[in-house]
Amino acid sequence: MTLRNQETEENLQGIGVSPGIAIGRALVLEGRHVGVVRVDLETSQTAREVARFRSAVRTAWRQIRELRDRIRVEAGEAYARVFQAQILILKDRALLREVEALIRRDPVNAEWALRTVIGRYTEVFAQLADAAQRDRGSDIEDVEARVQAALSGRKGRHDLAGLNEDVIVVSASLAPSDAAGLNRDHVVGLAIDGGGPTSHTAVIASALGVPAVAGLRDASARVRSGDLLALDGSSGSVTRNPSEADLERWREAAARLAQRERDLAALRDQPAATLDGARIALLANIEFEDETLAARRHGAEGIGLYRSEFLYLGSAPALPDEQRHYAVYRGLAERARPHEVVIRTLDLGGEKEAASVPARRELSPALGLRGVRLGLRRPEMFRVQLRGILRAAAHGKVRILLPMVGGLEELRQARAAVAEAARELAREGIPWSEVPLGVMIEVPAAALIVDRLAREADFLSLGTNDLIQYTLAVDRGSEAVSYLYQPLHPAILHLVRRVADEASRRGLRLSVCGEMAGDPVAAVALIGLGVTELSMTPAAIPAVKQVIRGVTLREARAMMVEALRLDTAGEVEEMVRRRVLSLLPTEFACPI
Repeated sequence: MTLRNQETEENLQGIGVSPGIAIGRALVLEGRHVGVVRVDLETSQTAREVARFRSAVRTAWRQIRELRDRIRVEAGEAYARVFQAQILILKDRALLREVEALIRRDPVNAEWALRTVIGRYTEVFAQLADAAQRDRGSDIEDVEARVQAALSGRKGRHDLAGLNEDVIVVSASLAPSDAAGLNRDHVVGLAIDGGGPTSHTAVIASALGVPAVAGLRDASARVRSGDLLALDGSSGSVTRNPSEADLERWREAAARLAQRERDLAALRDQPAATLDGARIALLANIEFEDETLAARRHGAEGIGLYRSEFLYLGSAPALPDEQRHYAVYRGLAERARPHEVVIRTLDLGGEKEAASVPARRELSPALGLRGVRLGLRRPEMFRVQLRGILRAAAHGKVRILLPMVGGLEELRQARAAVAEAARELAREGIPWSEVPLGVMIEVPAAALIVDRLAREADFLSLGTNDLIQYTLAVDRGSEAVSYLYQPLHPAILHLVRRVADEASRRGLRLSVCGEMAGDPVAAVALIGLGVTELSMTPAAIPAVKQVIRGVTLREARAMMVEALRLDTAGEVEEMVRRRVLSLLPTEFACPI
């Protein structure tokens, strides 16, 4: 790559999608879609053209399978599923039949037919309101580019084997397979015009530890190969041709980040205890089985929330059978030993849907048939899951958590369903074990009647994500009102305090498994309100542990007494952040 002379410094702002700081020369990649022209064929040529198309699909399928297998080894099964989704696209008979039908009907060359059909699909995805669903369109484009390359006989998009210096790849778009296939010995960062945090490219970059910024709009047009770039994958900032002074600041920030990561890694086996000896349990929220490895690596003391709906989504359109439930939950229990696994029963609906659950689309899915409501409405499906959990409990410590409980009737009906599943297993002579049954407090009604629920539940868990959303009437996915999604709103603090007081009075374990638990400032506020268990994404555990070890429980409680007297979320936020910082030693490497 030819290096260019340094030019005027320019700051670009995007969205941080994979944390870390990268400094290197820019390598701007050309667009992955080559021009496709229409070639009219004779009818007698269509059979050969269809055969050529099928051969290209098989070639693309083999290439993606190899990528999937490599990512499975390097990052785990959860991330390999990104490429499994692409394999399913290549096996989509409806899509393939549509391309072949167009080749025969017009008749035209395979390249043109494929581009025409894929174009219809990508237009549909581009019009979707949900950003995560829009990002799925990149998978279809990725598959098309790979098949087009096979049709034309072109090799891979980028041959970076000859690199001898660190580069930051800049591109208008970068498909998941591109991100997975880059030479990571020298590709130290990614700067992408499009995409966002939910894109599969971002997921892969994060899994592989490559700092990445998306949503830069026109960076690929403004940056030229050879420009010196400095990139922050957390804040989303990119500096083009930084001055010597700024470059030194970037290098110092990278060194501080590296030291901080070393400091946090050293805390892995240390207890999360305040300076005055209060022990706080830090657990992990996971969605896939392989994430138990990351949880252990970051020092989690068990799995505080396994979201079982992803087991259903992975099996769609079929439902997972009892043996599948049992195998997954047993694996979780055995991997977590000697710690516990909290399995949340099916919580499809809201933002998550499977083809077979629920039966029809709802106007307000977040307020509709989801959580325990769905389980009780579909008793056979619920029964299969409960039997799998009870059987897995014979191999480790397992607890059941019921989502979206709004009243005592739901808890009682669910407990009766658990008891019936246990009786069935006993009659059939299948090994099983008793399992504590807990309630997820995420509906304001549940928080207001927590004294009644606490009389019959074995433990409680605060799902702060939905509790905040429902209490404040704010859709956190809406850009128009997202600024009103305020975890430290006085109403939320009073509800948390109410639940914590009742759990303490009843001697029940209480955890928080929403995003509040993984925020260092909010975590101190939660322990000051009486919470003693925090469950979060595994990567957040070291930073939260570091802050907890720098404060006292007495000071955290005093801070929250003062916070509960304040009138607005802004006042609480400012006071809590200021107080937490003041409680920490001046040399403390605090992430807040």
